[in-house]
Amino acid sequence: MSLSNVYAQINSDGLCLSVTRYETVPETLDTSINILLDSIDQDVTAKIWNGSAWEEMPISDEQKEAEGRMWRDHELLRTDSLLLLDDYPQKDGLTAYRQELRDWPSTGAFPSTRPTLGS
Repeated sequence: MSLSNVYAQINSDGLCLSVTRYETVPETLDTSINILLDSIDQDVTAKIWNGSAWEEMPISDEQKEAEGRMWRDHELLRTDSLLLLDDYPQKDGLTAYRQELRDWPSTGAFPSTRPTLGS
């Protein structure tokens, strides 16, 4: 099977919706919404075709902030049980880290620079 039979289907915004490999390319294949790929290994899922090349899909500030909050909430949840251990060796550092996590959204570092344990 030829690699020339691998197509990415895009929507009206150029976003890749799927990749299909055809045994025989259908005569009815709409080449305005199906882009011929160079290789089966070309990862174009969730990328945007700009007419000549594939680009990463831009992430809005709102999406970055939502992802930052989800990560922060997960970190707080993950470290909850450690605070219950009376003999946890780095309890003061963990307490400071959790406070940094809570304060992080109100800092200028949010959401680009995540707090780290022990910083």
